[in-house]
Amino acid sequence: MKTKDVRLALGLLAWVCGASQAVAVQETRLAGQAMHCAAIFSVLAQAFSNDPDKGPRFSKAVAVLSEVYLKEQPPSTEPWGLAAAVQRRSEAVKALHAAWPSQGAALREDGVMCGAWVEGFLGQGDRYLFVPVYKVVAPHVRGQYQTLLEEAMRR
Repeated sequence: MKTKDVRLALGLLAWVCGASQAVAVQETRLAGQAMHCAAIFSVLAQAFSNDPDKGPRFSKAVAVLSEVYLKEQPPSTEPWGLAAAVQRRSEAVKALHAAWPSQGAALREDGVMCGAWVEGFLGQGDRYLFVPVYKVVAPHVRGQYQTLLEEAMRR
């Protein structure tokens, strides 16, 4: 590879990494929702990492939601795709923590909606075949995720 090509590649990589805000604006609605829910489940996975039932389940949810996010991105063979998604999720987690004091009620409701969505994904087994759509959230799911997110944000 020529020096000029290397410089061009490094410049492009720096531009892509620095343009995370611009990328976020161009996300599809599904990608944005998947990333938001991945951030919520990252908080849950971290808070319940020592719980032998919840920790692995929430980590699996993060992986599934991150995969949905990546599949909604334009096709790419570049290795930075996953790294950019991890960085984007990390920024979303920081934003959740910052918003919690003033928007706790709305974020609890987001946790319920994300929980219902994740239940639909994980209910399909090891490999999901479709993106679930929910119209009604079961009362036990609502109560479960309201409580879990509240507890996780206090930690």
